[in-house]
Amino acid sequence: MPAQAEHQSPIGKTDTLDTWRKRMCIPVPSKAGDIVVVRIVALYETKTMNGLPLDALVEGRTTKDKPLTQFGVVFSSRPPEWDAYGIPVLWIDDTQTNVGRWKGMVR
Repeated sequence: MPAQAEHQSPIGKTDTLDTWRKRMCIPVPSKAGDIVVVRIVALYETKTMNGLPLDALVEGRTTKDKPLTQFGVVFSSRPPEWDAYGIPVLWIDDTQTNVGRWKGMVR
């Protein structure tokens, strides 16, 4: 498989997690619809949380002045059961290039 160019966005769980680890930041959608960069403080690969599928747990912040934020990441072709998690969850459709969606952004 050819190496991914630095400017390209990854597709799929493995490539995405590898890219996040290498860059130590994650582009995520904001409530206003913009894309913001979350700087990773800790990235944990997981399989489940309280019996629910969860691929990663991220601790990060947008700037040094902002408090640390923790959220889960789910890679799948279908949205997760948002309310069952108890923490914010970023859903990434693993069949296409995208920055993910938070609850309320899915139509």
